[in-house]
Amino acid sequence: MATSLAISLVMLVGKITAYWLTGSAAILADAAESIVHVAATAFAAFSLWYASRPADANHPFGHGRISFFSAGFEGALILTASLAVISSGVYDLKTGPQVKDVEIGLAISSVLAVINLALGVTLVIVGKRHNSLVVVSNGHHVLSDVYTTAAAIVGLLLVALTGQKMADPIAAILIGFLIMYSGLKMMRRAFAGLMDELDKGFHKRLNDAISDCLEQCDIHDLHDMRARQVDNQLWLQFHVRIDGSASVDQAHDAITAFEESLKQQFQDFEVHINSHIEPLDRSRHERDTQNPDIT
Repeated sequence: MATSLAISLVMLVGKITAYWLTGSAAILADAAESIVHVAATAFAAFSLWYASRPADANHPFGHGRISFFSAGFEGALILTASLAVISSGVYDLKTGPQVKDVEIGLAISSVLAVINLALGVTLVIVGKRHNSLVVVSNGHHVLSDVYTTAAAIVGLLLVALTGQKMADPIAAILIGFLIMYSGLKMMRRAFAGLMDELDKGFHKRLNDAISDCLEQCDIHDLHDMRARQVDNQLWLQFHVRIDGSASVDQAHDAITAFEESLKQQFQDFEVHINSHIEPLDRSRHERDTQNPDIT
């Protein structure tokens, strides 16, 4: 994350320089997004440090949920920047654009876009590999920065090719809406995490894993399943039914085997399991749970 922050600062200086040389509203819009990105990256770095702290008496489930707050904070900053960018573009449409030295702006913006593209792709890949919402969100933010720079480049190209300077503020407004979409999407992802919403793909993966483990272990069925995922931490809570004639040792061995089998299905997570054993003949729990779904 320190590398991301350092590169973001370089990007910001480059874009401010390009704006100072060209007066382009599109480049100014791109620079405004970069200011937000620097602030968001700094907060994301803090969030990664805070999330890595071990669980304590006041935070028995750890500190990982700050990753959702970080993503939401970053999304809110992006949304704010988008409104400022759109307003600036509309203002330039009314007053007339003052863009100049388009070739210099194109050269600087193109170099910065390539650097940001490499950084963004790297962050997304690394974040997904480590199940880190903070890093993935930062990577998507960097990629949104690439899109805004690309829109600025298109605007400058139109100015250079057609001589129509109005293309510059129009590009700035387009950039504003691109940024807005990115911010709203990031906030939606953060809200889903705070509400313990499981990704549909992960939901299916968990149900398939449970079905496979039930076939391998001496357990009749599983119900009352609850799951929570925060970055690379996975908490599972459920009830299992075992033959009522089994001894305590046999029941313990059966549930231990089931839990270990389930953990093997999620080696990319640190899995925490809280299970409750019930005898098979307990009538009030009779139900069809051969294919248990997460609730």
